Amino acid sequence: MAGADSGKRMPAIYELGPFRLDTEAQVLTHAGAAVPLGARGAAVLTVLVSRANEYVQKSAILDAAWPGLVVEEANLSIQISAIRRALALAPGGEGWIETLARRGYRFVGPVKEIDARSVAPPLANRERTNLQESLTSFVGRERELAEIKERLRTTRLMTLTGIGGLGKTRLAQQVGTEMLNAYRDGVWFVDLAPLGDPALVPSALARVLQVKETAGQPLLTALCNHLSTRETLLILDNCEHVLHGCARMTEALLRDAARVTVMATSREALHLASECAFPLNPLPLPDSRADAKSIARSDAVQLFTERARQHRPRLDLEAQRAQMIAEICVRLDGIPLALELAAARVAMLPIEQILRLLTERFRLLTGADRDLPRHQTLRAMLDWSYDLLDDTEKKLFERLSVFAGGWTLQAASQVCSGAPITKDDVVYVLIRLIEQSLVVAEEDGDRYRMLETVRQYARDRLLESGEEEQWCDRHLAYFLALAEEAQPKLNGAEQRSWLERLERELDNLRSALTWATDADAVSGMRLASACMRFWLVRGYVREGLVWLTAMLSAAPASPTTVHRANALAVAATMARATANFPKATTLYEEALSLSRELGDRHGIAAALGNLGMVCYDQGDYPAAMARHEESLTIWRELGNQRGIARTLIALGNIVYSQGDELKAESLYEQSLAIERELGDQRAIAIVLNNLGMVAEYYRGDYPAAQRLHEEALAIRRELGDRWGIANSLLNLGTTAFDQQDYASARAQLTESLSMQRELVDRLGIIGSLEALAAIDFVAGRVEAGARQCGHAARLREEIGAPFPPWERIRYDRQIASGRALLGNDVVFDQAWQEGRSMTLEQALEYALQEHSADG
Repeated sequence: MAGADSGKRMPAIYELGPFRLDTEAQVLTHAGAAVPLGARGAAVLTVLVSRANEYVQKSAILDAAWPGLVVEEANLSIQISAIRRALALAPGGEGWIETLARRGYRFVGPVKEIDARSVAPPLANRERTNLQESLTSFVGRERELAEIKERLRTTRLMTLTGIGGLGKTRLAQQVGTEMLNAYRDGVWFVDLAPLGDPALVPSALARVLQVKETAGQPLLTALCNHLSTRETLLILDNCEHVLHGCARMTEALLRDAARVTVMATSREALHLASECAFPLNPLPLPDSRADAKSIARSDAVQLFTERARQHRPRLDLEAQRAQMIAEICVRLDGIPLALELAAARVAMLPIEQILRLLTERFRLLTGADRDLPRHQTLRAMLDWSYDLLDDTEKKLFERLSVFAGGWTLQAASQVCSGAPITKDDVVYVLIRLIEQSLVVAEEDGDRYRMLETVRQYARDRLLESGEEEQWCDRHLAYFLALAEEAQPKLNGAEQRSWLERLERELDNLRSALTWATDADAVSGMRLASACMRFWLVRGYVREGLVWLTAMLSAAPASPTTVHRANALAVAATMARATANFPKATTLYEEALSLSRELGDRHGIAAALGNLGMVCYDQGDYPAAMARHEESLTIWRELGNQRGIARTLIALGNIVYSQGDELKAESLYEQSLAIERELGDQRAIAIVLNNLGMVAEYYRGDYPAAQRLHEEALAIRRELGDRWGIANSLLNLGTTAFDQQDYASARAQLTESLSMQRELVDRLGIIGSLEALAAIDFVAGRVEAGARQCGHAARLREEIGAPFPPWERIRYDRQIASGRALLGNDVVFDQAWQEGRSMTLEQALEYALQEHSADG
């Protein structure tokens, strides 16, 4: 008989030419010496060798080597590369693994399975290391793990650097465990955290290695003598508070013990000439808007869920929960310690409650589990780093917390200088904070940031110091000056670079405005007003209106100031952009009244022109014409070319809507010449767009119209003008429709509608729904078109935006053709009413689904 346990296969040992693979120990040796491949690489090699000469699917390898985990295929590629480098020790060994593109791999090298019982057992690991077996699995960091092991083949000193809580210790221990057989005399771990004196560092190592101090011989000399003939990896953990002692001992070991390798973990590097610094970043973050499957691939999410399942085993990643977990990971910056502490709260709180409580992260994320890292709270972790700073470093660290989303060196010097830190000192103190991993220097230029968890800690420290008001006021003043410097440049040749600059500083603008709401509403009003063009172009119209409304309410209404009149006009422009014409009219009229009171002719001309635009939007062309002509007279008296050009566009729109295309074209051309001279790309795009409409609707020159709309779209894409991009796509869609290119029309119109949905651009939505309905009528889907037209008609009524006369004629013909195609007015009217009864979101979802089905 085969025996009761015949189905239980013994772990295999394979000979691969000069290599031996022990599948139980997960060790690959070459000519008797261990190859630094690591357990994961050995697991991948085992899968391939056990199925030698057959292609193994990537999914099968991933399932076997990463059981129970969802990992990126990139991790498999990393391990395959590492295996090939290891096998290259044998002639032709790098070719023993073949790749089948996008499918899998095949092992084609020599393979011979041998009897495991005939192999002598390896030396017990306890005699070669003091590394403890971890009680939790190692999650993520596959790329870093592979890179560190590869680098250790050619360097004798590597320092893992980074802020506390990133998992430097855990990663170093995993490296040591996986490379144990690569060092003849083992791997030894030295915890330096308990030390208070740098002079005691050699004593800590001596205790681990059991080296005794002898009379008349320094302990460091004894250590060097002991290690002089040994091949070993020393892991020096938590070096930052005894940095000088670590550096001195390491330098001596590297000089006098030629086969010793040192791997250190520290907030900052040891600053030795032979050192290879390895900065450790937080875990890669998920996109909280992605689907559950994509979210599950994130290392940060995998760590959180695996630790959370220790407390709630049935925790799954269904769609809504996955997005909440992703948001937790993002809010905690992907810091492993923070994620483990948050995961421990799953035992007591639902996921959504944990997410809500993260505003008080330093109270929520405490831990008493013995399995958690040494720092049992986020605050303790950061206290450790903070206490290592000198007084000047502490001051700058606290002051930098007023920045949100990062800062430039110029901004830090302007905002944060002050006793005891001069402007010239800021850069040097900042360098020290970067070296100690409390500040991150971004790779793509002069910009720095803190992880949000670190920033919140620094902000708490600033609040405790009683100096928050001083530095937040400085922050507000700096960004007010920046916005007011940007304001005129957003209308000229430099507008693209300034739009990008304000986009980079958006979080700082928001932070400054938040502070100003209670502290200095007048400055806040000026800041929000100066950003008008930015709010409009980049799709932040509603946010801009919220800020301006808040500041106008908080700031004193008297005495009358130009700043208040300007803020009213900007708020009105935001209201007009959201199609709230009554509110826009009220605000513009108030701005006009204040401008007249102040005798501000620039403000009077601008307010008159803006009121003319609202009259135009509501179909009152005589009133619009009167307002614009009065405005134009003032602009000409002032010699203001920009005001003249904008008014010419507005007058062109009025005569265009009344059917005088020749006069409209002339006015547009005059405006375009001025705008090109001024270099205002956004205005140029607007005029090109309008000229395209003249070419299309009055001359029927569709190729010319398409060229003009495409030129306008290119400019708007370059500027990041989201409202303009959506408008150009709408016009290109109608041009394609008129040329009977219905596939292109559908693609452009649905892209436009998707953007308008995000922007809540109701005027744009009306145009896109009506244009898509025309495609439905042509395709014979009359009821679908009627629903879209029905909802568009309801929107027109709600916002008070009638058809221009020429457009009304075109639209009536479209509806008449739809009714004729259907041949049943009752059914058509019923579909129309169904569209009217939809909510805006229902109508948008219906239109996009209707047209996505046609591809």
